[in-house]
Amino acid sequence: MPDLDRTAAGGGATPIRFDKKAIDLGGWGALEVGQTESASRRMVVTTPVRDQWFSDPVFMNDGAFGGPDARATYYSPRLHGFNIGLGYTPVRTELGAADPLARHVVEGVVRHDGRLGKARLRITAGAGKAAVAKDRGTPRRSWVVGGQVTLPGVTVGAGYREQLPDDGAARRTLNAGLYLEQGTPLRGWTVMGRVAHSQVGAEAPQEAWSTGLRFRMSPKLSVTADLGTMTYSGDPSDSTMLRVGTRVLF
Repeated sequence: MPDLDRTAAGGGATPIRFDKKAIDLGGWGALEVGQTESASRRMVVTTPVRDQWFSDPVFMNDGAFGGPDARATYYSPRLHGFNIGLGYTPVRTELGAADPLARHVVEGVVRHDGRLGKARLRITAGAGKAAVAKDRGTPRRSWVVGGQVTLPGVTVGAGYREQLPDDGAARRTLNAGLYLEQGTPLRGWTVMGRVAHSQVGAEAPQEAWSTGLRFRMSPKLSVTADLGTMTYSGDPSDSTMLRVGTRVLF
């Protein structure tokens, strides 16, 4: 996120500020430097619903794959339907911690957009690697694949991700989503749903879900209601929440 103030590592009062700078390279693509979303998050997460329900920090900010931290990210121009994204983060720090969570995060993504009859297709794959402190359990390597199919009024997608630590069992995550939309640009409704399944080695699997309804009364006014779990694990009475909101565009 641009212009986002973060507290300095160690909980000090001095803020650290990262401003995103986007540089258009013309026919050579685009470059983003600073507080920006990684290429792996922006290009690989292809399920149709990218909501904020899944707030577990293990999945949001792991050291080897993705995260909204200061970095340099390059996006290539599209060539025959293919795009490439490359990202580099010199140092990542965990908020409130004095020691680095991960160093030298490198990641790469390939995405292909195409058509099959009336359907629009998107297939993506990416990998990441991070050098981490020896006493941290942060995944050191990660890879992900995903796909999305869009037809008039309906979009379905799924993604699979595997995180590999220096030692111990790998973490595997599967998520899928559905997006139904009816109406016109002037008025219509949308139904959204997403499920996620994660497992570490032989441990019990963790599940999460969300569903939502949006009613668009005009191009600039809509109301939404979302129901879902906030984390992959936890007691449903603690992690399930209903959110209702209104969106107005000026």
